[in-house]
Amino acid sequence: MGTVSSFLKSSGFYFVGNILSKLILFFLLPIYTTYIAPEDFGYYDVACTYLTLIVTFLFIDIYVAIMRFHFDGKEDDNSILTNGIFIFSCSLLLYLVAGITIELIHPIRYWIYIYICGIGVALNNLMGYLARAYGYNKRFATSGVVATFVTASSNILLIVGLGFDVKSLFISMALGFFVQIMMLEQKIKLHKRLSLKHFNISLLKKLFWFSLPLSLNSLAYWLLTGYSNIAISAKLGLEANGIYSIGAKFGLAINLFSTCFTMAWQEVIFQKGSERSKELDIFYSKAINLLLAIVIIGSALFIQAASILFPYLIGTDYAASYGIIPLCILAAIMGALSAFMGQIYAAMKSTNIIIYSTGTACLLNIVLVPLFIRYMGLEGAILAVVTSSLANVALRILLIRGKLRIHLNAKPLFLLLLGLSASLYVYYQNSIPFSIIYIIVITGITLFIYRNDLKSFAFRFLKPQQSNDE
Repeated sequence: MGTVSSFLKSSGFYFVGNILSKLILFFLLPIYTTYIAPEDFGYYDVACTYLTLIVTFLFIDIYVAIMRFHFDGKEDDNSILTNGIFIFSCSLLLYLVAGITIELIHPIRYWIYIYICGIGVALNNLMGYLARAYGYNKRFATSGVVATFVTASSNILLIVGLGFDVKSLFISMALGFFVQIMMLEQKIKLHKRLSLKHFNISLLKKLFWFSLPLSLNSLAYWLLTGYSNIAISAKLGLEANGIYSIGAKFGLAINLFSTCFTMAWQEVIFQKGSERSKELDIFYSKAINLLLAIVIIGSALFIQAASILFPYLIGTDYAASYGIIPLCILAAIMGALSAFMGQIYAAMKSTNIIIYSTGTACLLNIVLVPLFIRYMGLEGAILAVVTSSLANVALRILLIRGKLRIHLNAKPLFLLLLGLSASLYVYYQNSIPFSIIYIIVITGITLFIYRNDLKSFAFRFLKPQQSNDE
């Protein structure tokens, strides 16, 4: 199958498994903001932020290395898996010991629920990458939908039916993770692929040293995105962080949308890593310009949708989050571009370069967040993230020029940014009629300009193909 067809087909599967399923949770916001106090939601968000940090640090993104070496085709698959799982198992042991130690030293509210969620996050990441590596995209998508249904229904039961507090969010999250893990294991049959005879210290070292820079980059990225949650909680309180968390959920919708393309992109470029530079120049330039168009147009329209839906989705205790939603979406745009480009370095096995841009941006963020909070409050924290994320994207474009020549189409980009600026202006007018008019006009213009691309997309996506899931 051709590269473009594979990319579009994979994107479609990830759209179903990642976007449609997670959007169900997005529409649970009325329940969250009605039954859970901002301070409690702020605690949940901070706990998830720390959990992401710990899992990223201890598990060193080993699942990415397994997938990358699988697509390389230079090592036996079961050898890659056995040695990767050995590293993962060591990390899991460290997590178990560290979690118990932390609780003994400093007891944490809802510790056991958070602890179990961390195990679920790590295992879910592992099984998700394995499913994609082995081409089980349909199962990946289906399991995502089922897991989301479990999470959503258990949230409704626990919060509305049984009157549980914020711990219901942790319980529902863990249930969703483990349902998806079991569904993926049923297809992958991981236990049948592992054998001590495949243990290879040389391969193990290769996997470890490939993963370590990715892990350091993820830690730096946490400082770029998660640090603001910690700073807001410390300087403005958990209630302010709860309001920020709800605003960030709208940015998360953009992240979810871009993630399906990033996942498909990751698979394609891991297979293209050894092609000639000129071919890669053209391919990557087209892909990045396509992503820019999709993300910016989608964000501009989503900002208006957020304005229209806000009164129906968000409870009155969280009304202050309305003003920060566009900033959260801008930060999500920067994050999408950064992640998309970061995969290029991973494909070239130049993961050590990624940390230069992310490290610089996170240091900038550490300086700007407390400074901006001091003078601009909650909006300042998000503006600092937007500024630092923009610096990250700019640095990645500059650093990549030594290996590739990425060409950005200046005129279309200018028009896209103009349309996004208009969307921000209309949003802050807080007028539903204006928002509806904007959506109709921009949708019409987009459909007209990209009519040929949309026809091509529909043809390629609907074209039958063979799948490992069959």
